[in-house]
Amino acid sequence: MPDAAIGAAPATTLERPTRSLWDEVWRHRIDYLFISPFFLIYAVFNLYPLGWAFYLSFQQWSGFGDMRFVGLSNYRAVLTETITRTAFINTVIFTAVLVPTGVLLSLVFAVLLNRRDLLGRGIFRTAYFLPYITSSVIIAIVFQEFFDKGYGWANDLLRTLSLQPIPWLTDPIWAKFVIIFLAHWQGLGYNILIMLGGLQGIEREVYEAAAIDGAGRWNTFWSITTPLMRPIMLFITIVGTIGVLNMFNQPYILTQGGPQNSTLTLTLRLYQLAFANTRYGDGAALGFLIGLLIVLVTMTQLRFLGSWRQ
Repeated sequence: MPDAAIGAAPATTLERPTRSLWDEVWRHRIDYLFISPFFLIYAVFNLYPLGWAFYLSFQQWSGFGDMRFVGLSNYRAVLTETITRTAFINTVIFTAVLVPTGVLLSLVFAVLLNRRDLLGRGIFRTAYFLPYITSSVIIAIVFQEFFDKGYGWANDLLRTLSLQPIPWLTDPIWAKFVIIFLAHWQGLGYNILIMLGGLQGIEREVYEAAAIDGAGRWNTFWSITTPLMRPIMLFITIVGTIGVLNMFNQPYILTQGGPQNSTLTLTLRLYQLAFANTRYGDGAALGFLIGLLIVLVTMTQLRFLGSWRQ
């Protein structure tokens, strides 16, 4: 036997020829053809406007005439404006109040609606969810009529009780209260629905074992329900925070950001810059700053509240 053949292992497999990326794409061209409408629509209605807005954020443009490149001046302008800082503070206040109370209220109502001995449980579930699927514009108009200082039903009720009417929509503090109440009224149904899904995923044997050990309703809620619902609570916290940071319809219809800019939010300020003041470059810059804020807040919540999922 030749020396070259000594110790040599026979070739049992053939190497597969490597294909380039374009070869693989061409090979599956029919598959890509069927899924292409989604990507085309996404590119036209999402990627292109996003790229255009990013380009616009570095330009000075009033909607007519030529654009003028101004670099980071738009970002500096919106960051240094006093009214933008006021909108930021209002948004932080709304977030700090709405998100924790929204999580707590939705959990409490979901626990009540999940009880088997509750009469009319289906009716109550539907009633809580209806505001969420109703147009936010219609709800805001109804609230505007309800809390009107002159002829609103809220003040009519106070007069019936021999109490002084409250300037619900013209006082800075009360206007914030109405916005918070409206946001809860509309968004609580969605949170309750998600909480109900999480509660129904908990095994009944867990509660039966706790009852055998003599745990009361409060101990069961605090020691069993709350820990097992932490992933759902984290999800609602993140989604609720994103929703509040993007809040626009409620303050726009009810108060237009007033009185004294007390209900002005960041997205409402963006609308004012772009469409009321025709400062499209500043509006685009503020839009990307809001997006960056949402990303930072979400990452912070995942970082510090991620242990809830354990």
